[in-house]
Amino acid sequence: GIAIPDSKLAREITEFIRDTETELLFNHSSRVYYFGALAGQHRGLTFDAELLYAGAMFHDIGLMPSHSSTNQRFEVDGANAARDFLKQRGISTQDIDLVWTSIALHTTPGVPEHMHPVIALVTAGVEM
Repeated sequence: GIAIPDSKLAREITEFIRDTETELLFNHSSRVYYFGALAGQHRGLTFDAELLYAGAMFHDIGLMPSHSSTNQRFEVDGANAARDFLKQRGISTQDIDLVWTSIALHTTPGVPEHMHPVIALVTAGVEM
């Protein structure tokens, strides 16, 4: 019962990530979304699937040379790339902050699970 959100933003994210990441990372990021959404459903959490999709799909883009800096962790590079992408599309600052945090903390065990569902579920998807 889990599907990628059928929205203009989700289609733009898919196109951007498919054009930017390797096939391996694109498929991994897609699975992170599905696993995170399944975990949210299983836990009875209410979450914005579009924001979860953004966090899942951008979570490893900082590993790509085109989005990697020399002075930041790859998680922060990915979070910054998502922020810039979402800002250009008029997404609210509050929603951008959720996605940014979900990506920046996705390798930090023990913290995201206590935060907003979008943040917790990106990490849950990665852990699965």
